[in-house]
Amino acid sequence: MHRSLRLGLLAAAVGIAALVLAACGGSSSSSGSTGVADGSDSRIPAGAPLVDQDKLKFIPETLRVKVGETVYFKNSETALHTVNIDGKNVSGNMKKNDVFTWVFQEPGSYKITCDYHPQMKATITVDPS
Repeated sequence: MHRSLRLGLLAAAVGIAALVLAACGGSSSSSGSTGVADGSDSRIPAGAPLVDQDKLKFIPETLRVKVGETVYFKNSETALHTVNIDGKNVSGNMKKNDVFTWVFQEPGSYKITCDYHPQMKATITVDPS
């Protein structure tokens, strides 16, 4: 009897721990680390290329898109960010929940940085359409 009670309590504890980890482990990012929007932000279509600014990082750090495809950048944290493409600030200041879009017109590899946080770096590779 005592063994089954211990197993039941252990199973309950494991279940509660799993729920707590699931609730706390999620990112505020709409894309996780995939670079693809999941549709949770109505301003960003599901399946669209997305670079999230969260935890003082660009997430993902590498993204591949096609010429003419709209890339969405979202600031998911309270820190002020910018989107610089090859050293040029194209977004202005982005506050929490701001969304900025950019359409790459030429194939190539583009370096993405932030004026305020030099450790934030990403690369977007643009393939011909």
